[in-house]
Amino acid sequence: MNVIKSDDKLVLKSSIQDPLKHSCIEYCVEKRKKCSNTEYFIIVMSILIAIYSYLSNSIVICPKNIFIIAIFLIIFALWFSFKVSNESLLITAPIGLQLTTTYITGHQRVFSLPWESIIDVLIVDIIHTQKVLYFLAIKTPQNGIVTLFQKSAPRIHFLEIIYKDVYRLLENNK
Repeated sequence: MNVIKSDDKLVLKSSIQDPLKHSCIEYCVEKRKKCSNTEYFIIVMSILIAIYSYLSNSIVICPKNIFIIAIFLIIFALWFSFKVSNESLLITAPIGLQLTTTYITGHQRVFSLPWESIIDVLIVDIIHTQKVLYFLAIKTPQNGIVTLFQKSAPRIHFLEIIYKDVYRLLENNK
């Protein structure tokens, strides 16, 4: 995959091949940093506290504290397992569309739409807590509007690049 555009948080990659560019496009939005500095700090501190409580026989660390630390580590591990590593969109003109979400743990979730159910492609803007967020969306007769790249939430300049190619592909193959 070739890097098309990048910023401080995300990288947009594409694997458009010249013979297939009129029928098949794949885009991948990857996060640059898998974890924030705060998350690294919490991981290291939790591990250090767990090691200290295991090696120490002091009265300060009692079984209640070990239980609380274990619960905290389990909650953090569950929260960490739902972080998205990348999202890729594969569009094959006569067949359909496939969105694959890959999590940090390696688990993948795949969503697909048949080509006949795609009516239009849109860039939708949403106002959320004094921010304007943009999403790429596919309009379908059955599901209404299906938003793409929800987890990675790329910025508008990424979405415009994807939108132009997807719209061109959609218009050429209707």
